[in-house]
Amino acid sequence: MNPLRTTLCTLATALLLAACGGARPAVTATGEAALAAPAKDRRAKSLKLYLEATQARLTGNGAKAIGLYEQCLKIDPANAAAHFELGKLYHQAQEMPSALDHARKAIDADAANIWYRFLLADLYQQAHQPKQAVEVYNGIIDRWPDRYEVYFDLANTLARTGRMDEAGRVFARMEERFGLNEEVIMQQFGMLAAAGRMEQAEELVQRAIGAHPQVAAYQALLGELYDRRGEKDKARAQYIKALELDPANSMLRLGLAEHLYANGLHEEAFDQLGLVFQDPEMDLDAKMQVLIGFFEMSGHEGLDPADRPTLVRRSYGLIDILEKAHPESGKPHSIHGDFLLRDGDLEGAREQFLLALRHEKDRFPIWFQVMQLDLQLGDDEGLRQHSADAAELFPTLPEPHLFNGIALSRLGRHDEAVDALVTGRDLVVDNPPLLAQFWSSLGDTHNEAMRFDKSDAAFEKALGVMPDDPNTLNNYAYYLSVRNVQLDKAERMSKRSNELAPGQPSYLDTYAWVLFRAGKFIEAREWIEKALESGGRDQGLIVEHYGDILYQLGDDQGALEQWRRAKGLGGTTEALDRKIDQGTWVE
Repeated sequence: MNPLRTTLCTLATALLLAACGGARPAVTATGEAALAAPAKDRRAKSLKLYLEATQARLTGNGAKAIGLYEQCLKIDPANAAAHFELGKLYHQAQEMPSALDHARKAIDADAANIWYRFLLADLYQQAHQPKQAVEVYNGIIDRWPDRYEVYFDLANTLARTGRMDEAGRVFARMEERFGLNEEVIMQQFGMLAAAGRMEQAEELVQRAIGAHPQVAAYQALLGELYDRRGEKDKARAQYIKALELDPANSMLRLGLAEHLYANGLHEEAFDQLGLVFQDPEMDLDAKMQVLIGFFEMSGHEGLDPADRPTLVRRSYGLIDILEKAHPESGKPHSIHGDFLLRDGDLEGAREQFLLALRHEKDRFPIWFQVMQLDLQLGDDEGLRQHSADAAELFPTLPEPHLFNGIALSRLGRHDEAVDALVTGRDLVVDNPPLLAQFWSSLGDTHNEAMRFDKSDAAFEKALGVMPDDPNTLNNYAYYLSVRNVQLDKAERMSKRSNELAPGQPSYLDTYAWVLFRAGKFIEAREWIEKALESGGRDQGLIVEHYGDILYQLGDDQGALEQWRRAKGLGGTTEALDRKIDQGTWVE
């Protein structure tokens, strides 16, 4: 007997008995369980896939999550949550049609979930379909009329598409439902002002003042409106009235200071700013923005040179107040360092950046400034220590290792320098200039250690990455000339460095020295004099080289004079004293 046929017959009999209303035998329950089992299995499988998809999404595997959610929907096409997640994932994948399709299906499957509607509205906004977004927002408000923030989204969307009258009606609905509160007024004022509807904006603010005459913010808002219309005296009166109502409000005082400064009343403005900066409760970032503005203004070419000293002086005064009002923050010291650095006080700038690091050790840009200043100031031990500290805090960043290698090399610790440079070099990712700098620094270090083969190989690597890096070309050429080898190659490289970066005293000096080593003394004199004219008169090595060239051209007295000048400047070769004592050129 066919067992399947027997089962079907038994099931048919059971159903027939049930339909006839007779007594239900025990087999009926078993039959109903058999019918229900596939649906349960489907639900279990769907749930399993959904959970696996969510796990993949949470671990950042978006492609796998999409595949699993799609499988989930094949079993359960009305799974609103799966559609919702797919809408977000397709949006992240920049597949907007699919994202919109799933967001709409999520709402079709579960119209009572407000978050599905928020997603659809956001997607319409990003797809530049404001008309459809407006429809969604209206649907949300119809169903959830107390969702305060949706009215703003609706009004702003209407305003952006030029439907200002409709946006105004949305704000009217808000006022009717929630009252004339500050957020409604501020948002509506901003919309009207941006659209140039100043009369309506003033009417709104006057209504707000009429309803709440003691609210200082509304008085200041009216001052802002007068400012926009160029009515300076009326604006100032409103700012002052606002402060009389709320004298401790530093944001209102900042508004008055901005008004005064914009209208040429600079001293009065700085007086107000001084009071603002003294307030420890006032947002520090707002104060920093003021100082950043003054920093940019004081460095701008369009500023009257006569005004710059006063602006800089008053800015330093505000910084001093800021440091006292916020002793727990490194930001005041950071902006202080920026000002000092811009004004040429390298020691002072470094001191301020170091003070900033007491509070903000996790800010690498400040460390970078400190290390650069160590390098500029020639503080090799300071650079070694600060770069080591930075490397410990930011072990995956290559730059601290570069600075550390340079410092160690200058201190004569060449093997340690190579280790630091190799460590940093291997951390460089997709940054050819930085990689070339590491190879070039390795070339410098090996040259100082007199490992010339390794030095040349490192420079070749650097030029392989950045063939037109003027600093690498200059250094490599100079080292070859000092060793008096491959002078033709050195001449080509040095000439190229001067083409890439004309007017650099050290590059001009290198080219003169290469020509000197090649016996081209007349050309060498031409180029060393260019180096002197470009700022090299205060550099001992360049002046010493000038003396060397003069000696080879037969000007013994001129050579001796330049060698003596070079000794007073410092930074010369070890042979200089012998040149002076013997009155002759020596290696």
